[in-house]
Amino acid sequence: MTRFWAVFDRTIEMIIFVIFLGIVIVGTMQVCNRFFLNLSLSWSEELQRYGQIWIVFLGVPVAYRHCAHIGMETLTDILSERARAVFFAFVDLLWIALAIALITGTVELSQFLQFQKSPGLRLPMHLVYAAIPVGSAYMIIVALRRLFAFFRPNTRLDPQIRN
Repeated sequence: MTRFWAVFDRTIEMIIFVIFLGIVIVGTMQVCNRFFLNLSLSWSEELQRYGQIWIVFLGVPVAYRHCAHIGMETLTDILSERARAVFFAFVDLLWIALAIALITGTVELSQFLQFQKSPGLRLPMHLVYAAIPVGSAYMIIVALRRLFAFFRPNTRLDPQIRN
């Protein structure tokens, strides 16, 4: 199972990389077209904006999985190892609650967006905002994996180790 999750996580990271690479390539094309050809790509800024939406909502769970979010250690430094582990388990539950709220809100929003298309690319807007429930679902998966690791016997309780 560990191998499956490693491949799954790596796939998400590669998707983020491909989206970022696409943003860089399109941005470079836009600059070159404006500078050398005095032409503008009408769709480039829109593609970059939507790519950033996908990067953010897929990147938040990746950063969370690596414990790379900004945190305040003042409270956790004074807690015992067991209390610190319980605190981090509570934080995992809060991440799950946030992800569920985002999924619920986006499902409601998608009802309004299902017939709208983006002006430049003519993409259905519900596909653009699908990044929110997809990233939130990945967040739930990451948080549940961390919580299951919390209850696994002989696991170090440090959040950096329990991934």
